[in-house]
Amino acid sequence: MIAVLDFGMGNIHSLLKAVSLYTSDFQFTSDIETVKKADKIILPGDGHFDKAMQNLNEAGFSSVLKDHVDAKKSLLGICIGYQVLFEDSDETSKTGTTIPGLGLIRGKIRKFEGKVNLKVPHMGWNKLFDIKSKNTKLLKGIPNESYMYFIHSYRPVGVDRLDITANCHYYGESFPAVVEKETVFGTQFHPEKSDITGLGILKNFIEL
Repeated sequence: MIAVLDFGMGNIHSLLKAVSLYTSDFQFTSDIETVKKADKIILPGDGHFDKAMQNLNEAGFSSVLKDHVDAKKSLLGICIGYQVLFEDSDETSKTGTTIPGLGLIRGKIRKFEGKVNLKVPHMGWNKLFDIKSKNTKLLKGIPNESYMYFIHSYRPVGVDRLDITANCHYYGESFPAVVEKETVFGTQFHPEKSDITGLGILKNFIEL
């Protein structure tokens, strides 16, 4: 069974519809016992890092997710669910502080800074580059330079290159758009909103 985690971050209708294309064995749930029994977990949602971690911690999900990964079971983070996989973020109202993430992937979440010609958030269609076709399970069959749908103002920095299976270019830099580390997977973009190619990424995860 796949648990699509309901942790109060919203915007999941299109994801549930996309998952249902490939399996009926899933639940959108906030029940911690159901999540503990899941074979795979999808951590979705849009929103603020600080609020996401607050919700995960208060509901007891943070430790459950870490136990799930320790048990070598698969986890997919999407958008804010991707960002909380990392060590910390400075997306907080308290200047000069950071919020700890789950720490499942090495790296830190930081805001796009310092360019006057480009908009933040990074929103809309953009390409994936540098797909490591021999080292990826999530992007199996996904062509290099495939377009995906992004909406975010923050991105990971300081990520171990071995954990990165695709990059994206924006704001005059290359940032990790897909990570894979053992049974932990993450996409900064929304595969469920990225047409047939994005749906193929969800299909790959479901069929792991």
